[in-house]
Amino acid sequence: MKNKKKLGCFRVVSFVAILIASTDSVAGAGDAATNYGLGPENVGTALAFSSFNAGPWAVYYNPAAMARSPEGEISAILQYGDQELRAKSLGGDAPLERENDVISNSSSELLLLGLKTRIAGASDKGTPVYFGLNVGVDEYTANILPYQANTSEEGQYLRYQAQPLYLAFGGAIGNVLRGVDLGVSARLTLAAKARLEAVSDLAGNTDSEKLSLEASPSLSPAAGIIIRTGEFFCGSSSCMPFGLDELEASLFWRDESNYEVSVDANVVIPGVIPDPGLDLALTTIDAYQPEVLGGALLLPIGKLELTAAIEQHRWSQLEKKFAGDTVRDQASVRFEDTIVSRLGANYQWSDALKLFAGVAVEDSPLKSRQSQDVNLLDTDKTVLGLGASYRLANAPLVDSPVEIALAYQYQKLEEADFDLTSINSPTSPAPYETVRADGDIHVLSASVSLKF
Repeated sequence: MKNKKKLGCFRVVSFVAILIASTDSVAGAGDAATNYGLGPENVGTALAFSSFNAGPWAVYYNPAAMARSPEGEISAILQYGDQELRAKSLGGDAPLERENDVISNSSSELLLLGLKTRIAGASDKGTPVYFGLNVGVDEYTANILPYQANTSEEGQYLRYQAQPLYLAFGGAIGNVLRGVDLGVSARLTLAAKARLEAVSDLAGNTDSEKLSLEASPSLSPAAGIIIRTGEFFCGSSSCMPFGLDELEASLFWRDESNYEVSVDANVVIPGVIPDPGLDLALTTIDAYQPEVLGGALLLPIGKLELTAAIEQHRWSQLEKKFAGDTVRDQASVRFEDTIVSRLGANYQWSDALKLFAGVAVEDSPLKSRQSQDVNLLDTDKTVLGLGASYRLANAPLVDSPVEIALAYQYQKLEEADFDLTSINSPTSPAPYETVRADGDIHVLSASVSLKF
């Protein structure tokens, strides 16, 4: 009888767990906007030009950049990321049986739509106002809201996982001060809550179920500023030293964001768990993005533009969120803030053709060599990108300018060693295996943009 009671409780608890992990896609603490970039110009420059690009995707990176060009735009992007994330066993007291070193070879498939339009200010010398909107879905709409939080025996990567529904909107005002543009935006996130009430027998069969699910939206803000230094300091004359009158500077800030899932359950098993029943509560976060503060400089030299950017990603704030996460709270994971450096260049080959490239270096925020049961992996990385865009001045049928762009990005994840631990391992609390994490990631991004 005692074994039957245990079996019945186990099945009920398993049912509640399935409510959280109810999708085949693995969702994690990352998305395409910061891991790869949105669109070919951001992918191909390793995000070096992200705070100056004047198209719809400025909404996410630096909304003030929309005011750099009076041109409106409707853009569609198809983006594919091939990820081979590895963990090579270095042995241990109880190593797992592995077919190979690859623990994740999933792909990232994104459909992105963007709009930027001028909504006020007919004169270029006035104070124009712009509006931008971004929408993005994973797996080309087949997987709009993936949620999952897991423990893992073989190890799992902190980033490079499925992206939940992406929605952002914002606006920019040009010439707020002489040579200064300002912008603000917000990204939509969700908090989903599920409630289950059920009566179960010892075999785990339930009846009288009541299941409800609700989701409440929240907004994660962002803000940015663009300063045209020559215009700001000198007006219409030239006064900057070393011919830097065309130099532009940007400052930008994005608040942290995440998707939160909570599951509350109450189960009654007649003869075993009477009224008011057994309460079970699970809470976890997904798709975490850290607070970002950054700045960049852009220097035009004839047909060539050079940019350098530096960003601080405040990952240390994730420790508090993991401490309240039912799945990860036992892991005692440590994170630290990171600095990301980016360099980029684009060259206007002709009136129609533009070439661009970029490089970025990023340290891993994960400073725990081991994280009990969760077993997170993450490494330093180097990012290289290149691409091109071609503009048709008057495209057939639409009789408006159309720009086609294509870019490729390669990410090299450097080697890092981690100890795998589990409370269920015979070696606990000592690690049962040591692994060496690394990986290679290839990204292709293509877009078609209608200009107006």
